Parts: sequence; structure tokens; C-alpha cells
Amino acid sequence: MKQKFTITIADTEMNIITDESPEFVDEIVGILDRKIREINTASRRCSKTEAALLCALDYCSDKIKMQRKVRGFDAETALKNAQINHLMAENEKLRKKLISNGIKVD
Repeated sequence: MKQKFTITIADTEMNIITDESPEFVDEIVGILDRKIREINTASRRCSKTEAALLCALDYCSDKIKMQRKVRGFDAETALKNAQINHLMAENEKLRKKLISNGIKVD
């Protein structure tokens, strides 16, 4: 169920509406607030807006990298599943061949 939250990030207050839990919202707000303040502290010439944009770029970059990894893992899993299915079919053929030759198979 959607809830309205008033959050403050880098001294900027705003309202958001989300399905997420209050704990999740607090965690995300805390991470984002710390990261923006860290960027802003490291470079005094960097405004809060610029720090927020740098933070957004960083998190978008991380998200894209993770999506690529997930796609790679999905492709690898699909390949392994195909190999397993092939080996199971081959095993079944060999089993039937042994049985047809009168060899007992457990």
C-alpha cells in the first residue's frame, strides 16, 4: 500500500509516495544523504545539486553493471541447464540401451 513520507536529503526536505516500508525508506535516505554529503565535503566547490547528480550517476552506473552481471549469470544458468538436460537425455538413452541388451540397471 502506498504511503507518504517526508524525507530530508542534504538539508532538502521533500515528500515522496512509495510502496516501500518505512525502514527501507530510512535506509535509502540515509545512504543517499551520506553519499551526497561525502561528495560535497570532498569538493567544496561542488554544490549540493552537483553532488546529487554525481551520486545519481554513480548509482546508475552501479545499477547498469549489476544488470549486466545478472544477464551474464542468467545466460550461464541457461547454458548449464541445457547441458544438464542434454546429459540427462543421453543418460536415459544409454540406460534403455543397457536394458535392451539384458543388463540390469539400478
